[in-house]
Amino acid sequence: MKYLLLPLMTISTFWAAAGDRYEAEDAIIDENSVLLVEDANASGGAYVNMKEGNLSFEITAASAGFYTLWVFYSQPNDENGKIQNLTVNGASKGQVSFPFSSTFVLEKGSAKIKLSAGTNTIGIVKSWGWVNIDYIELTPYVETPFTISGGLVTPGASENAKKMYGFLRDHFQKKIISGVMTNTVFFNDGKYTPSTVEEQTEVAWIIDASGKAPALLGLDFMHGSGLQSDNQWHEGYTAATLSMAEDIFKKGGFPAYCWHWKDPLKQVETFYSPSSGNSTYTDFNLKRAFTDTATCAEFNSASAEYKSIVADIDIIAGYLKTLADKDIPVLWRPMHEASGKWFWWGYSGAKACVSLYRFMFDRLVNHHGLNNLIWVWTTDEASDALDWYPGDEYVDIVGRDYYYYPREANHGSLVASFEKVKDIFKGRKIIALSENGSVPHPDSMVADGAGWSYFMPWYGDYTMDGWAHDNTAADWNAIMNNDYVITLDKMPGWANYTPTKIATISHTASVQSITLIHRKNHIELDGLPAAASVELMDMHGRYLQREPRNLPAAGRHFLNTGTLAVGLYLIRIRSATNATVATVPVVIR
Repeated sequence: MKYLLLPLMTISTFWAAAGDRYEAEDAIIDENSVLLVEDANASGGAYVNMKEGNLSFEITAASAGFYTLWVFYSQPNDENGKIQNLTVNGASKGQVSFPFSSTFVLEKGSAKIKLSAGTNTIGIVKSWGWVNIDYIELTPYVETPFTISGGLVTPGASENAKKMYGFLRDHFQKKIISGVMTNTVFFNDGKYTPSTVEEQTEVAWIIDASGKAPALLGLDFMHGSGLQSDNQWHEGYTAATLSMAEDIFKKGGFPAYCWHWKDPLKQVETFYSPSSGNSTYTDFNLKRAFTDTATCAEFNSASAEYKSIVADIDIIAGYLKTLADKDIPVLWRPMHEASGKWFWWGYSGAKACVSLYRFMFDRLVNHHGLNNLIWVWTTDEASDALDWYPGDEYVDIVGRDYYYYPREANHGSLVASFEKVKDIFKGRKIIALSENGSVPHPDSMVADGAGWSYFMPWYGDYTMDGWAHDNTAADWNAIMNNDYVITLDKMPGWANYTPTKIATISHTASVQSITLIHRKNHIELDGLPAAASVELMDMHGRYLQREPRNLPAAGRHFLNTGTLAVGLYLIRIRSATNATVATVPVVIR
């Protein structure tokens, strides 16, 4: 059994009503919108079919602090899972995912919610509806550390790419980088003259509202490939995006590209799949690019689908190389929202999608030699999210595209979604709001500990106060002038920035005078303070070993790990006064 000692940290945990249960039948708001089902096997003798209604649980917390929310539910209606919205004391905290389950199971609804001392209200609010809920429970929240890599997944990454990633890593969970998606990137003057950053429609609107420009600019290679991509307007559009990428970088900001990849066979000018609900869609079948459509492990280089994929990637590689030649790095987010299956690259399933992403990585990095890309993967929060994940060796940043549904202005921190993504990817990657509607309010993010790396609302009325008022001028003024938000004027300039070095983690480390040494089936602790106690916990806060107080300060103490499953654990050392001396996360693998 192998061990990895993670960065040392001290954790303050609020121990309140651990495991306190709250019945769904006591949370009904409108009995006409939900269905109460009597069931002798259910907790309290009944459960609630939410149908199109909402639930509101009244919670009593012994002390203020962070808790973990669990939901005992069944969801037999949709094999793809369902989603509901989560509120705490009326404020949005993100989503709760309910994977398909024909029987009642206990699911972590939110790893982290903040409650006040006394009475609180937790709402499970209809988004997709039709979930059966028996009860919720609260347990103590135990924070786990992020273990962010010090380097990029691209071998031999450019120095400016390292600087950009280093800035993201250094400011992660300390500040949030402001961003916005673009659309009208040139002047419609017949010459397709590119806009500058400040002239771009959404950016100009934000500047007018707040006096500040966003530090990140979202761009799209949507017109770089596909049907009609070689006509003058489409070529002008792509050229203008490259000009704007250069402009934002020279001003010290972040160019961020996605690629709405149109039908590679150029039969129709769209990227939507048959399941998108759009009247125009492509029948491009990614599986036909493989020799075995079941495994999607090996490409069939003779297929028309494979040849068209390669041709398109090579076109985009040429555009990216024009930026690489100028030493301009890019936040590169291809094949986004794949698991939704509304785009063709996700329509054929996870295996085909993962193989295509890895192929693209190899083609761009190894074949074309591009070293200026910071790779961003867009995830959801579903139970199969890891099936779609290309792997840690192909991804630098994990993004979450979050649009509140039903659409309305909602500036909550989205902490439930932040913690869910952290859980899924074990805290190994920077987490960003790679697309969003309403921007979470900075004060809410700070209060909840939702440390998104950056935000990027979509263009048009998502940014410029449309019918849903996602982001008003007043919202932008408050957000962009908050000290927690990094705007373009706060960027140091890439020539002036040196990333922080990441220290190497040793297998033997000290906390104050305490030394932990990993052995085959146990961990040795030496130099404990007088009258100390030692606790070994899993990541749900459950005690696995809890040694008595008054352990000897001299000599060594042993924690048995031979029977533990592979995973992340916490060793907490308390003093004679029960104060936490240190909490050390340890991976057993």
